[in-house]
Amino acid sequence: MILNIKFKERHAIEIENNFLRVIVIPELGGKIASIFRKDKEFELLFQNKEQFYKIPQLYSCFQEFDASGFDDAFPTIDKSNVLINRKNIVYPDHGEIWTAKFNYKLENEEIILNYKSTILDYDYKKTIYLQGDRIIAEYSIENLGETEFPCIWAMHCLINCEKDMQLFFPKGTDKVINVHESKYLGEVSKVHSYPVTKDENGNNIHLDKVLDITSNNEEKYYVEGAVKEGKCGAYYPSKDVNYNVYFDKETLPYVGFWVTEGGFRGDYNCALEPTNGYYDSIDIASKEGKVLVLKPKETLKFKIEIELK
Repeated sequence: MILNIKFKERHAIEIENNFLRVIVIPELGGKIASIFRKDKEFELLFQNKEQFYKIPQLYSCFQEFDASGFDDAFPTIDKSNVLINRKNIVYPDHGEIWTAKFNYKLENEEIILNYKSTILDYDYKKTIYLQGDRIIAEYSIENLGETEFPCIWAMHCLINCEKDMQLFFPKGTDKVINVHESKYLGEVSKVHSYPVTKDENGNNIHLDKVLDITSNNEEKYYVEGAVKEGKCGAYYPSKDVNYNVYFDKETLPYVGFWVTEGGFRGDYNCALEPTNGYYDSIDIASKEGKVLVLKPKETLKFKIEIELK
């Protein structure tokens, strides 16, 4: 069932089956604002703390807005200056898509969203539908122009934190690399063992757990190198809920992890982020040789499957 609804003062689309109820907001980048498991009365996504959504502009600062739900970060995470065809193009903070107003149509229990970039010559299409206990998002990003451009796509999906939750990184993960200066994990580029490492004081830190919200902490790190499996997720014992993300590890070979344990605006959420770039900015990813360059007339196609059971 698909309905047009109002959600926090914005027009939204609600799609529902026997297991899940999902809310999508086309005018906010096709943001998935809610993924609700009905029989367990469980909301996966971190919610906007206000009673309405502010509308961002193209070069708005991401942290000044709701920082909630599942946004697509494309064509970058960090604001980047990129030379394309001898012209300097500014990629916005957290990319262009989260501020984009999408056109959409509803067909055969699917939400088909489309946007034409205003900073680069690309077309961005996202199709969302439900299949049992999974929400599936299929992506098609086509370079319509005559010039190639570098781009990062990242799954910026903020899920609620609970102190006893268990995190699951892709199988084979044994090291992570810190990319955000931290009182626990130390300086940027420091490599840590996974799932247990030592903090700056020599105490054990369990990277498959989260700290209490009172820790007033935030972290960002990546699985070191390309992942060996296209699956990650979390388990919530309080509701006996499993959250699994399935993705193509060839198209999205890296996984980042962001967590705010009260450190960012008092929020308590985290995000496992399959991505095609390492890491965060076009400049860094290009120097690492770990960024996609979308060639003229080329189309990037992939899908994300979120299972909530």
